[in-house]
Amino acid sequence: MNINSAAATLPTRVLAESLTAWKLAFDRHTPAGMVELFSLDALFQGLSPTLLTGRNEVFDYYDALPPGITASFQVIQGRQLTPHLVSGFAAVHFTYPAGRTVPVQLSLVLRRDGQTWFIVQYHASTLSSAKQSGTVTLASHDEFIY
Repeated sequence: MNINSAAATLPTRVLAESLTAWKLAFDRHTPAGMVELFSLDALFQGLSPTLLTGRNEVFDYYDALPPGITASFQVIQGRQLTPHLVSGFAAVHFTYPAGRTVPVQLSLVLRRDGQTWFIVQYHASTLSSAKQSGTVTLASHDEFIY
């Protein structure tokens, strides 16, 4: 869906615009650019088992990633919770320089402060290939993106 089309809802546009900015910073491996998209009090769970809070911890997470990983995404759905809160789901694919791709499910909550939307909650999860057979298991440790 084109985020500028009349069919795109406000939550879908907010999610797509935020994830577009996130993707550009992620692909360039610029953690400072990524953390500007998060609120000061953001709750963050990436693909490591550690729960993180705030921009400094989010910065450290992204800074530890090796350069060369890129991301692509598709907004799955969005909901407007209040005039200043939206939430939604996205499918994300992380591609490593050697070509390996890790599919991820992402849930987000964004809060509007003035005219700017900030990510206040970010949760990423990946499933092993067993999902295709109907058995759901967590990804192995070597599939985590650090």
